[in-house]
Amino acid sequence: MRTLLHWEGRFTPADKAASDYVLLPFEVPPGIARLEVRYAFEGQGRPDSLSVIDLGLFDPRGADFLRAEGFRGWSGSARAEAILTPRSATPGYLPGPILPGRWHVILGLYRIAPRGCSCTVTVQGSEEEGTLPHPPPPETRGWMERSDGGEARWWRGDLQSHSHHSDAPGSLEDLVAAARGRGLDFLAVTEHNTVSHFPYLQAWSGPDLLLIPGEEVTTYYGHMNAWGLSRWLDFRCRTAEQLRAVIDAAHAMGALVSINHPKTDGPPWEYPPDLPVDAVEAWQGPWPLRNHESLVFWDRLLQAGRRVTAVGGSDKHQDRPGEGTPFYQVGHPTTWVYAEARTIPAILSAIRSGRVVITADVDAPWIELTAERGDQRWMVGDEAPPGPIRVRCVVREGKGLHLRLLTRLGELAFVPIDRSPFEWVAELDLTAHGYIRAELRGVRHFAEETPDDLPMVAMTNPIYLSR
Repeated sequence: MRTLLHWEGRFTPADKAASDYVLLPFEVPPGIARLEVRYAFEGQGRPDSLSVIDLGLFDPRGADFLRAEGFRGWSGSARAEAILTPRSATPGYLPGPILPGRWHVILGLYRIAPRGCSCTVTVQGSEEEGTLPHPPPPETRGWMERSDGGEARWWRGDLQSHSHHSDAPGSLEDLVAAARGRGLDFLAVTEHNTVSHFPYLQAWSGPDLLLIPGEEVTTYYGHMNAWGLSRWLDFRCRTAEQLRAVIDAAHAMGALVSINHPKTDGPPWEYPPDLPVDAVEAWQGPWPLRNHESLVFWDRLLQAGRRVTAVGGSDKHQDRPGEGTPFYQVGHPTTWVYAEARTIPAILSAIRSGRVVITADVDAPWIELTAERGDQRWMVGDEAPPGPIRVRCVVREGKGLHLRLLTRLGELAFVPIDRSPFEWVAELDLTAHGYIRAELRGVRHFAEETPDDLPMVAMTNPIYLSR
């Protein structure tokens, strides 16, 4: 091995204020078949550390914002080293030719202690490929194009999950097996700031489980999922203008984007709420994890006239085999999508249209909201015209729970459910109300509990007034 870079330095809060990211250049000579990158910083690996510095890599094809064709991987602060060879790479990094020329280590200054933080980086290269750092992806079959005869129906899935390709302890194979074990129809794998998992998803997608390629655009000012990507999406955003450019780049690929967990410790969303996102993750993980804050965030957008789809995501960071808890698994919560087929375009189109219901689990009580006038019928995500319509809400397996109907004007009804199935029907004109949506809330144990105090069991997207 020959040393290609050895750098020692110290970062201060002023460095963080000037830029969130630092590029360290190094030259790779011809003939190198293995790169090993290692770094260390004060407090590394300690959960109470005041400093956190992230790690990534670009090759000579470029590292410019939105034009970084040389992206070769990102591991955040989850790993102290990364190894790249032509055939294999550490999860989070992309295998491929070790191109001669100027490479860059990227350091992300997530947090820097007031007194500063020292950091060292070493890059070594070898002409021998050596032991592969990770099994290469199996032969890819391509994304599944169609299944189940293209029948329009409700498909159940999870729109946020992670494996060891970012910061989870469990492998991608374990995550996919867990999704199959839970009976999901689709799973979006959204690793932090990397796409090293994409070739494995293409190989492991099958007629029983559609794997959707995604990336969690993990900035230092909020997180955003992108589903249906064809390539890596830049994450190095500090301003709203930069993030808007990233959203435009995602849309140009045909992808959808969603604000993730906009709540305390989510982390919160610090960008403006009026960016052109397609969805909001209104429910992340078990409901008690401050999800009422995310619901309020989404509801404010609705009341302001925005039409963005509420989705759920477990944000499950897969455990190692034998670890974890049954109370927090992939599919907690479950996002149900009414789509024409179990394909990536069909699932994304249905999410864009708002044809989404979220339940606490794969087998939780079910809630269905529809409206009708004569022989016309509308479901969640649809637009109903002005004038009287008959709104119908059906709850299955919900005895003892509470049905709540809400519009732009606030709570329309709060009804205890005394039987299963349960049906609520009312005549309504959306001209004044703007939209109607439904929630299924838990059992009331104390008289002073408000509807907002009760745990969410299921929720729908709205039926809107036509524009």
